[in-house]
Amino acid sequence: MKRHYVIASHSTFSAGMANALRFFAGDDLELTVLTAYVDNKPIDEQVKDIFDNIPEEDEVIVLTDLMGGSVNQKFFPYIYRQHTHVITGMNLSLAMAIVMEPVNDYLSADRIREIVEEAKKQLTYVNDVASEQVGDDDDE
Repeated sequence: MKRHYVIASHSTFSAGMANALRFFAGDDLELTVLTAYVDNKPIDEQVKDIFDNIPEEDEVIVLTDLMGGSVNQKFFPYIYRQHTHVITGMNLSLAMAIVMEPVNDYLSADRIREIVEEAKKQLTYVNDVASEQVGDDDDE
């Protein structure tokens, strides 16, 4: 069993994310990048080709940019493929956590939910954090 990662978005964001993942996790990741609609062509065939080239027993983790976006919608039918997970709203924290997971077994839905929840905690309005720290300094 191998784990394949697909990074898909409407812009070069997906290529940048893939470069960052390769930098941190190594060049041997089974990583496919889909930068959608840059040529104004539908991506249905590209998505189909991705899955046609992955053995059924392999796991696929798809990270997309926007929930309900057209890229995410094209991957939606594949959630019914065994060992396939589609996660949207990707950020580097989420992607790093996913690719750093051991590949000795399939990821469970519960483990993916844990990773997603941890990634959500990384979303922070830094101005508030700075204001809290200034407030703490005033108390001393």
